[in-house]
Amino acid sequence: MYKKIEPALRMTRNEASARYPEAFIIMQMDSMNLSDDVGTVLYVGDEERELCALVVSLALPFSGVVDGLNHRRSLGGIVVGG
Repeated sequence: MYKKIEPALRMTRNEASARYPEAFIIMQMDSMNLSDDVGTVLYVGDEERELCALVVSLALPFSGVVDGLNHRRSLGGIVVGG
């Protein structure tokens, strides 16, 4: 199950992982540059597959799923919407 974060929160991947350590997080990053660590937290949830399917269906530019327990592991990759 997942929930939408309203209002959406701007923070780094490290901050998102610290705030939601036991969740998977959908973040829309500011750019595709891997050194740019700032983005917007849109959704959090406890099912990896559910959030990966959601990030694909949303087709938001520079979006991906981050594991709160290990923010260095990208679960959904980067999805670039048109």
